[in-house]
Amino acid sequence: MTLCKDDYFFSFTENEYGISIIANAEAIEKDFLPALQSAECTELDAPAGIFRVLQVDDERGQGGSGKRICEISEPLTRKRFPILYISTYQTDFVLVSEPQLCQVMEALREDGFEIESALPEIRFDLVTPHWNEDEGVLLDEGDKQPPSPIADPSRFLLATSVLVNELQCVGLNKHDRSIWVQTVLKILCYPELVQSDCGPDHKRFCSFVATSDDISIIADKQIIAFFDDSSLMQEQDAPAQKVIQVHFSGSNTDRYGIVRSISKPLSIDANINMLYLSSYMTANIIVSADDLERAVSIISPQKDLLIC
Repeated sequence: MTLCKDDYFFSFTENEYGISIIANAEAIEKDFLPALQSAECTELDAPAGIFRVLQVDDERGQGGSGKRICEISEPLTRKRFPILYISTYQTDFVLVSEPQLCQVMEALREDGFEIESALPEIRFDLVTPHWNEDEGVLLDEGDKQPPSPIADPSRFLLATSVLVNELQCVGLNKHDRSIWVQTVLKILCYPELVQSDCGPDHKRFCSFVATSDDISIIADKQIIAFFDDSSLMQEQDAPAQKVIQVHFSGSNTDRYGIVRSISKPLSIDANINMLYLSSYMTANIIVSADDLERAVSIISPQKDLLIC
């Protein structure tokens, strides 16, 4: 596992509940927020605080994704650290609050993970979290407001939905940017140009993640078909994939245990492989079409399921 540099990280996730963007803090403050505010975006929300990115180095590839997600989230849930988790074609990323970074890295090391830092030195003023048994939340020294609600996702689960779309996860060759960059811009900014055959009620799902080293996209198969095959990295004979969207009330950025509560019953207990994408108010779980029915029954056994 590697602590990523600050040079470049960008994540765009769109589902039926909204769009979540994770990018360099300066870009968010100087580019995204002013543009959205000038466009009078009424449902704009930007949580306070800076996140740091840990890149997961694992030789198991996508075939071991579900178990990897569970193994990483388990010690962090045990220590009550909120995380965001992003699966991509090449690797996974774990996003943690900057003030908790050193504690998170130490918790992972204690659990047997090796962590390399791409930065010369890390210095943070650390505070020791205290567990308030009466309130069920974390309290940092000097904090008057508890930052981390208790880990019981069912308490703030609003809805679970499944898109009819068949998805595909691929990597993009960074050396072929000149070939695929216009297609990516159309997909992210002008989706109507690549979804002409879709009806007005079509619900789309798209995840685009780019770093200095890797670029990955998860989208409808018909959208992936717009790319030149020579620019793609993809699994041969990969099964059709579906996305389960778990929608929560409020932000996921300060809640611990969500990733673990979903990944363990699926990947460990039921042996269902999965990809996981955290967004601002949803958990997006991608499984093979063959595993979809079982996965839904495990994630949301008593909730009304929406088919979109």
